Amino acid sequence: MTEGHAYQIDLDPVHSVIRLTVTAETVTPDLAEDIYRHLSETASSGGPYAAIFDFSAAKRTTIPTDTVRDFARRRPSIPTGKKQVVVGKEGHMYGLARLFQISGENVGNEFEVVQTLEEAYKIVEARPEDFTRRL
Repeated sequence: MTEGHAYQIDLDPVHSVIRLTVTAETVTPDLAEDIYRHLSETASSGGPYAAIFDFSAAKRTTIPTDTVRDFARRRPSIPTGKKQVVVGKEGHMYGLARLFQISGENVGNEFEVVQTLEEAYKIVEARPEDFTRRL
C-alpha cells in the first residue's frame, strides 16, 4: 500500500471475494491509479473474484468527472463475471460511482452501487469476518 496506507485489500478465500477499503478522506487521481494497479496485480492470479469497493470513509475526491469516465472505459482491475459492488456513502462519492457504472462499457450488469457496506455484503454473499487474508 502506498499513498500513506490510504487503503487496504482483503480476501475472503472461501467465497472468492476481494474487498478494497479506502481509508483516505480524499480520493485523488494518484490514489485511484495506485488502487487500480494494485487490484489488477492482485486479481491477475486466482479468481474469478467478486469484489467490494468500499469508499465509505471517503469524504471528497479531486478526480474530475472526465477522468472517472476514462477509468470506466479501461480494462477492469478485477475481471467482470462475478458481482462487483461499490459502496459510496457520501452523496458525491455515490454519484461518481454511478457515473463510473453508466460510463463503463466493460462494467457489465454485475456491477452495483450502494450506500452501505451491509448492502454490499448481502450482494456478494459474504460477511465481514470472512475476509481473513490481507493482500
